[in-house]
Amino acid sequence: MADETYTAEASAPDAPAVPKDKDGLFLKLKGWYTTDITHATTWRKEAREDFRFYSNDQWSEDDKIALAAKARVPVVFNRIAPLVNAVVGSEINNRREVQYIPREQGDAVANELLTAAGEWFRDQTGAEDEESDAFEDAVIGGMGWTDTRLDFEIEPDGAPVIERMDCMEMVWDSNAVKPNLADATRIFRVKEMPYSAAKELFPKASKEQLHAGWAKTIGNDSEPHDQQEADQYNGTQEESEANDRKLCTIVEARWFERQPYYRGPDYQNPAQEREYDEDQIKLIRKQFPGFPAVKQTRKVVKRCFIGSEVLEDPDQPLVPPGMFGWECVTGYRDKMKAQFYGVVRSTKDPQRWTNKFFSQVMFLLNSQAKGGIGAERGAFEDDRQAEVSWAKSDEITWFKKGALTGNAPMVIPKPTAQFPAGFFTLFQESKEEINQVSGLSPEFIGTREVDQAGVLEAQRRQSSLNLLASLFNSLRRYRKRQGQTMLFLIQNHLSDGRLIRIVGDEKKQYVPLTKEAVASQKYDIIVDDAPTSPNEKERTWGILQQMFPLLKDMMTPDVALEMLSYSPLPASMVEKMKKKAAEAAQAPKPPTPEEIKMQADQQKAQLDAQGQQMELQAKAQANEMDVQMKAIELFMKQQEAQMDQQIAEQKLGNDMTKLAIQSEANTVARQKANAQQTKAASGK
Repeated sequence: MADETYTAEASAPDAPAVPKDKDGLFLKLKGWYTTDITHATTWRKEAREDFRFYSNDQWSEDDKIALAAKARVPVVFNRIAPLVNAVVGSEINNRREVQYIPREQGDAVANELLTAAGEWFRDQTGAEDEESDAFEDAVIGGMGWTDTRLDFEIEPDGAPVIERMDCMEMVWDSNAVKPNLADATRIFRVKEMPYSAAKELFPKASKEQLHAGWAKTIGNDSEPHDQQEADQYNGTQEESEANDRKLCTIVEARWFERQPYYRGPDYQNPAQEREYDEDQIKLIRKQFPGFPAVKQTRKVVKRCFIGSEVLEDPDQPLVPPGMFGWECVTGYRDKMKAQFYGVVRSTKDPQRWTNKFFSQVMFLLNSQAKGGIGAERGAFEDDRQAEVSWAKSDEITWFKKGALTGNAPMVIPKPTAQFPAGFFTLFQESKEEINQVSGLSPEFIGTREVDQAGVLEAQRRQSSLNLLASLFNSLRRYRKRQGQTMLFLIQNHLSDGRLIRIVGDEKKQYVPLTKEAVASQKYDIIVDDAPTSPNEKERTWGILQQMFPLLKDMMTPDVALEMLSYSPLPASMVEKMKKKAAEAAQAPKPPTPEEIKMQADQQKAQLDAQGQQMELQAKAQANEMDVQMKAIELFMKQQEAQMDQQIAEQKLGNDMTKLAIQSEANTVARQKANAQQTKAASGK
């Protein structure tokens, strides 16, 4: 599988025309490399020794041979590694983050989505670990490198990558003297890889074309291997494993070129300004002679891969204008040699001195332990056994009878060898000189075993950090430059709608990353000073604790929750507390005593008002009832009167009916009587 370092990247759409003269380009790049490799080789020689000292390899081969000839041990008590680890640990415990603040009128508020996209970019690549490794290289050897790019083999749309590069592979502009090589105009990376991997990257190149043997010859800085046999290899499919063990050298070159362009008004909308290339200007000026346009130039980075010749036409990598995409963290600067070095360089001589003292002490102790007496022949039962057992406290050395009481060969004490005057003073001085020359106190490393005031210990730790300020300033400068590369990639190549997780104090959500959301405008890149690491949190929390009495009048629940973010408490606990507080804020709050009293007074007033209203309503209802009762009583009386009248009228009617009936009966009786009389009269 191809080395990811050389994964092909899409070229920028506005890349200039490719030069046709590959031979001329090869000679130009090789000439630059020839000039720069001498400078880089000088640094590598010193840096390799620095890395060996850090890794416990502190004796040269000549010294080891000389010690072995004298039966001395090459003792190493590594005091350099704790110094380096303390500095690197300080960086790990005090990490910063990058924020993007748009340059626009009004409040300078960070673009939340773009800042979150930058955090996502770094999380996807494990950038913190890679940058800590590069910073360790800078602390030890003076230079650490990282590469920020998109990998289109991992993901078709481009996977973000930030990785540490081996500082021994890098060759830089020998004229660059600014921190972080900000003024470099060219950088080379010399990479060794198997022929099979190189062939996958450049399938059109022959095996002879792949190997940049000239780069190793000029540098004369790598471990030798059988390159002649590798060059003669013409393996088959069955011999792929043997092929993988044979390495070739490929050089990746990146350099700046000046690209001309024109700036003028938009011929369709003169109120706006735009850029033109030379062909466009020529065409426009044919139609509009005297068209106003100003010729300018911009720095454009170019890239190509070189073996024994230029392997492919140069392209333009995905990097912002004026940047390589490769970023360097530099250490201290040697102005005379125009080189950068780390913490280890000044500590190597004291470390050598200490090692030699330890070796000398062990030699003197071991050599003295086997002496101690002078004896005549025949004083012991067995001379060989006496030589072995005399220096051992747990064995018996047998004398001949009478040797200790007299009348036998004599045994006298041998003068004890003394250490030279001032030996232990110099020995102690050699151990302390490592801290003296580096300026890093034992308090900073954490190895001082004395009882002292915490304030004094904190001041000594801070003084050590002051001595390391230039290292951390280079790291801060690196983060700003690397943030520009991330911004360019996010705005131009990652804003394709992919979801980005926003982590905030108020909400966590996934939002799409689009070009509209992260408009291509200018941003200020701020390295955030907010404490996010354990050490910074403890220091900030200690300061806040001292300020709590002064802030008691301002200590609202919201302020207290905000301060929890700066406490050394676990982030999960702080998040749970904030969540509970948010839930409590949404739930109804229990009333305070003042609110309860106010509510009671309001309820009493409401009850009094309701009582008065009910009393008035009762009176009104009573009056209304009286009126209704009187009306009912009057109505009943009227009904009774009507009933009495109806009864009287009915009684009168009955009487009249009775009289009528009686009158009718009387009439019938009279008629009957008359009829009888008539009958009687007729009968007669």
